[in-house]
Amino acid sequence: MIKGNFSPGKLVRLSLIPFFLLVFGEIVKAQLAEDGEADLTGHRFDTNAAEVRLSGTWEFYWNKLLTPADFETPQKSEWIKVPGSWHRQKDYPVRGYATYRLRVRLPENQRGLMLYFPIINTSAKVWINGALAEETGTVSSDEKQYHARLANTIVPLPENFSELDIIIQVANFSYFSGGIAGIPQIDKASAIFAKINRSNGIENFFAGSLLALFIYQIILYFLFHRGKPYLWLSLICLGVALRAMIVHGGSFLLPNLFSSVEWEYWKKIEFGSVYAIIALFPLYVYDLFPEQAPKKPIYFFVGIASLLCLLVVLLPQYYYGQALEVCHAGLLGGFIYAVYSISKAWRAGSKDARVILFGVLASFPFILVEILKNSLFFPFNFPFMHLVELGVLVFLLFQVYLLANHYAQSFKKLEILNIDLERIVEERTSQLKTANTVKDRLLSVMSHDIKSPLNSLRGILNIFNKGAITKEDLKHYTQHIENDLGKTTMLVENILHWTNNQLKGVQLNKEKFVLNKLVEENIQLFQTIASNKKLALHHDLTYPIEVTSDRNILNLVLRNLVSNAIKFSNEGGRIDIHVSLTHELLLIWVKDQGVGMSEAAQQKLFKKETTISTTGTNNEKGTGLGLALCRDYLVKAGGRLMIDSKKGEGSTFSILIEVEK
Repeated sequence: MIKGNFSPGKLVRLSLIPFFLLVFGEIVKAQLAEDGEADLTGHRFDTNAAEVRLSGTWEFYWNKLLTPADFETPQKSEWIKVPGSWHRQKDYPVRGYATYRLRVRLPENQRGLMLYFPIINTSAKVWINGALAEETGTVSSDEKQYHARLANTIVPLPENFSELDIIIQVANFSYFSGGIAGIPQIDKASAIFAKINRSNGIENFFAGSLLALFIYQIILYFLFHRGKPYLWLSLICLGVALRAMIVHGGSFLLPNLFSSVEWEYWKKIEFGSVYAIIALFPLYVYDLFPEQAPKKPIYFFVGIASLLCLLVVLLPQYYYGQALEVCHAGLLGGFIYAVYSISKAWRAGSKDARVILFGVLASFPFILVEILKNSLFFPFNFPFMHLVELGVLVFLLFQVYLLANHYAQSFKKLEILNIDLERIVEERTSQLKTANTVKDRLLSVMSHDIKSPLNSLRGILNIFNKGAITKEDLKHYTQHIENDLGKTTMLVENILHWTNNQLKGVQLNKEKFVLNKLVEENIQLFQTIASNKKLALHHDLTYPIEVTSDRNILNLVLRNLVSNAIKFSNEGGRIDIHVSLTHELLLIWVKDQGVGMSEAAQQKLFKKETTISTTGTNNEKGTGLGLALCRDYLVKAGGRLMIDSKKGEGSTFSILIEVEK
């Protein structure tokens, strides 16, 4: 994830560091060849780390393929700068042939030295001290016998020679640039091969990276519905990767792997991929910001690119290579189009546009130097061969930053969404569990506890209606009917309260009332039931006590505690209700002389989410909801329910709650 204060601006500055290091490093290196001679006697190849670069002015013989025998007689020479194409100096045409000559003085007793030419366009024959040392391609003044080749030229130098006479024949009838285009170098053989391997490794690294990014962008194109920018970017990566494996001075990976393929076909692939970028880059910008990027210039860029690619297919390299200046103009126009469109998108509020604009600006210096290197108007001899690849990778670095930032934001949103989803799922699961519990309990109560007394009442009335019992006998059953109806009424009220509590929660409603009246109402309510079991109900309220609390909750709890005390009392017993009010703390306890309960039963009674249904002393049935209601309602009202009981000695249930006087 992208963290901290890392920004696209810092990315721009970091990406430009290698560019300035490369440019500065090449500028400070001195030219050693002057007027066809180079003095290296002060250079120690066994200790000095840097190779010797034979850049400078060489002897030059246009339209002559001279051999060492020809120099036995004086020759009238001209001077030409190396490296550089001969057509960029004086009035020499691109197509033709010439001879280069340089005399070099070396330190004494130097062994294992090699002469390395990165680029000679496009065929060469090299003599060292009169002996033919190397030939690349076929050099000839006859175009039909001439043959171009994509390869480096490496020449082993003779040992124990303090002077070298280097003669190079060069012919070019196929490329748009002719002559020694790369800086000739002298160094130890091991250092030369290490340099070549390092350069090839870098080039192939760039090519491999670009091919990997090509595959990645293609995958993104197929994954996203609006993925056209990824398609154009993937094709740019593919084109630059192919160029890196073919271009003069590169690794020549593809020509070496497929040596039977003619030079011309490799050049068509190289130039065709470059010319196509004139259209691909503006298309990428347009599809990325369709609302801000103007559409009409796209037709122009696509038209120019199509025309140039058609020339590549139909004509030999010499002709379509000269259209490179048109390509340069198209690339610069595409850059201007991109900066305009992306800046407009940035002003419109697109945060992505800011990152992409920085990427374009950071990569442009690399592309500009590459354009100047190959320009006919402002040639710039810069020997580094990886500028285009570096520029594209710098731009892709900003794309990676952008995608990483998007992924980081997406993951962050996803984490928040998952947390919210988990919370919602937990809430819904809890609600479903509660609803399921309510449903099961209601079904149980309806099928047993409510159904039984109603069936009993219905049975008695049915017998009476049939005349099986008299009115006098019915009087005997009315007390039982009253008891059953009282129990059923209280049961229904408890169920309604419990269901409301489970589904909606407890709603507090405080009011001022006289506590004495509440206690007396409950005693009168249970008087008949208590009389049937010969139980005495008493309270110790001798003077009116006025409090402010939730009357309904206190009434519900007190009613259930009295009912519970009657249920578990033996006949002839006594039930006492005591009230104590200290400051704003109200204590009510209901004491019976019934069966009591063990310590384990008491712990289970007050265990969370537990309800206990126990048969009374006269086989009274219940739902187990009463004490559960008392416990829950008192907790919600800021009070608590306590119990003190021993097996066989009765129980005392206490209500402790804060009230207002």
